[in-house]
Amino acid sequence: MPEARSIGEVASELLPRVDSMATEMVAAYRVRIPEYPRLLEKHGEDVYAVSRLAVLLFLHLVIEKRDASDSELGVIRAAGRARAAQGLAPEAMLHAYSIGREVAWGILAREAEKAGVAEEEISDATLIMTRFMERLALLVTQGFLDHMRVAFEAERQRMAVLVEIAKAMSRSLDLDEVVTVGLDRLRRALGVEWAGLWLVWVEKGSLRLYGQQADPVWSEGGLGDAFAVIPLDEPVIGRDVVAGKPVLYTGDTIPSAATGAGARMMMIVPLLHRERPLGAVGIASRRLEDLDGRDREFMIAIAEQMAVAVHQVQEHMREARTDFLTGLANRHEFDSFLRRELARAERFHDPLSLAMIDLDDLKLLNDDYGHKAGDEALRTIGATLKATVRSLDLAARIGGDEFALVMPQTDATGANDVLARFLQRVSEVDGGAQPRTTVSIGFRQWEEGMTLDALCSAADAELYEAKRTRSLAKNEA
Repeated sequence: MPEARSIGEVASELLPRVDSMATEMVAAYRVRIPEYPRLLEKHGEDVYAVSRLAVLLFLHLVIEKRDASDSELGVIRAAGRARAAQGLAPEAMLHAYSIGREVAWGILAREAEKAGVAEEEISDATLIMTRFMERLALLVTQGFLDHMRVAFEAERQRMAVLVEIAKAMSRSLDLDEVVTVGLDRLRRALGVEWAGLWLVWVEKGSLRLYGQQADPVWSEGGLGDAFAVIPLDEPVIGRDVVAGKPVLYTGDTIPSAATGAGARMMMIVPLLHRERPLGAVGIASRRLEDLDGRDREFMIAIAEQMAVAVHQVQEHMREARTDFLTGLANRHEFDSFLRRELARAERFHDPLSLAMIDLDDLKLLNDDYGHKAGDEALRTIGATLKATVRSLDLAARIGGDEFALVMPQTDATGANDVLARFLQRVSEVDGGAQPRTTVSIGFRQWEEGMTLDALCSAADAELYEAKRTRSLAKNEA
């Protein structure tokens, strides 16, 4: 009768069968805990290679009749930490390891029985496996707690950054400062090399890059140049912003202009106010290929903060430029706009027309019907101008009963058409119990060499002549 062999000898004879044992282990995973191999494969890990290492460790512990070393246990703890980061619950991790042990021990036990291994030796090996599984459970739990501790600290840092951004933005109504602070904190918190912010350019139907922050590799000729202007009907980023959905671009989905600049990952989050896009904030990286779920949520949270701040700044700027009664531009905005357009006309030799408009008999209206009636007449003129002007024009209230209309890229013929439409609409307004609203208008087309003051004076002279003519006609009547 052949002499009985030891459990270590049987385990040694199984070493050439490690590959088939690993295959059997993976098959058991796929049937009994399919989320485990799916999760590993999702994160680019080879389930078979992981299982093969587990089989080898199992066999060597039996062959050498020893407990796992500190380095081997360290690998297990690191694996527990990695699985927790991937989203696998500790109970599922322990279940997977238990299935692996069950498969490996089942094969070893069958071979030991065939070889006539003594019960005492099998008991000793069982004790080694029991101690190993107890320590494994402890280390998996510790690995999970390691991940929770790191995740908690990362979350604490994210919250601290959000609070810092909120405080910084609430202190400022300067758009440059709001954008600079937001992009700086976003880029540093996510560890990316580029961050940018676009604002909606209504007149052009596009997004225009307002500010960016980049590492030196992208400071020139990078993403800022590739995405300086993005049409809102552009099939990738533009339409995604209009849809109001955050989008992560990776792999084949990343825009070609971004890959051309060297980006391997790009994320765009619309800046929304009451579901209306104000713009978008984006990040990109040459190093990162993806962004984990928590970092995506963090970027969305920062974008929400920036949207609030941008809206507040824009409202403040609008109020600073707007006449409170009519909603038109105020005198300061009129002066600034006319100065810019005059400089543009001089540079490109474009036509430019300016109209001065007076509400007739405002003092009489106030005296006879009260100031509320006068205010209503002023609001009527404001609303009618808004309904008449084109997107490139600027209508302003520049004094008590004085209005102005700046018409860039418009010659005298075009200006006459605009003003005729305005007068027609004014004449159609029903004044109710008070007299119909009427206006006097004078306009002048800019001529080469004419200064801003000269243009305003010429339009004023035309207005004065219109009022004088109207007054004569009224007296004759």
